[in-house]
Amino acid sequence: MRIAIVCSNYLNMGKETASGTGIFNYSFISELVKHAENDLLSITAFASGASQLPVQIESIDYEPSSANDQLSASGKFVLYEQALIAKAFAMQDRFDLYHINIGDGDIALPFSPFVKRPILITLHHILDTDYMRTFFSFYKNVQHVRFVSASNAQRKLLPDLNYAATIYHGVDPALFAFNTDGGASLMWAGRVIPEKGPDIVVDIAQQIGCAAKLFGIPRKQHQKWFETNVLDKINESRGAITYEAGLDRYQLVDHYQSSKAFVLPIVYEESFGLVLIEAMSCGTPVIAFARGSIPEIIEDGKTGFIVNAADDDIRGDWIVKKTGGAGLREAVERIYAMPPTEYAAMRAACRDRVLRYFTIKRMVDEYLHVYKESCEISTLNH
Repeated sequence: MRIAIVCSNYLNMGKETASGTGIFNYSFISELVKHAENDLLSITAFASGASQLPVQIESIDYEPSSANDQLSASGKFVLYEQALIAKAFAMQDRFDLYHINIGDGDIALPFSPFVKRPILITLHHILDTDYMRTFFSFYKNVQHVRFVSASNAQRKLLPDLNYAATIYHGVDPALFAFNTDGGASLMWAGRVIPEKGPDIVVDIAQQIGCAAKLFGIPRKQHQKWFETNVLDKINESRGAITYEAGLDRYQLVDHYQSSKAFVLPIVYEESFGLVLIEAMSCGTPVIAFARGSIPEIIEDGKTGFIVNAADDDIRGDWIVKKTGGAGLREAVERIYAMPPTEYAAMRAACRDRVLRYFTIKRMVDEYLHVYKESCEISTLNH
């Protein structure tokens, strides 16, 4: 199979890529090349020319669009994404299958009727909006386009698409290594936006009187919100709560391993939280609201705690009956109150769950199955 993986021109794809889709592309391609010889794969990535990927790269520009502040701020970087997709599809005689990993693939869909090869689109961050549902409906009957959802919860937003599979994201358990003991502080990591709830984690740490470590990927449009709602509170904590920006995911491993619990109070329908399985792989239990894919990732009471976000948003009969911030606080207090043997068992359960469901090897194996199936369907249709 000759596979074209269409990434992005916005960021360089590499080990230190910070964005969710960029992390997926680098990790996925790095694991996929291990299968190339046995599975007779030829892999080409469409990305910025400066990307560090272990496969042949086709690009439209050496520098990523994000390096140009004017291009990035104006939103015109989308034109470069379109140009990259157009180049990929113009070379369709060289490929047997396209795997699209730009955003949610929405930008590639208008090109799809002109492509004769099977197209597989991984959905990464679907927006819960009517206009997105309408847009995707234009292409739901394009038979050679199939979709992979990152969670079953994600499918609820676009239930009528031609789905090939749900394939959970995965991590390398050798890199995100298990630590039996953990540490004393809470941890949070992610994009510094209100929807990720870093301010809620700070509030909980202050109310309980425990230490907390926050690691952020700054966003300029939310800088003022961050300074007022997060940073000012951290400064008041006199060192008990810390914040650090700009670390890549591999620099977080020591912190995952040495944390008591990972808290992620997301207030939107997140398709899949990669940080959750990174933390669990290191043995750190997770506490989160019952949003999006959370109930598919966390096993309530065994690998952490799931909390209903509000009294009018009950999504399960979880162990913690309180909702919202009060429920998160109770969950945190439960973990701190656990006897050492019970807490050690929870850490071991976290690791076991990742090894069973969320390894990168399992993820790639499942994608390979879908690749082969898609090519076979295409052959039968022709």
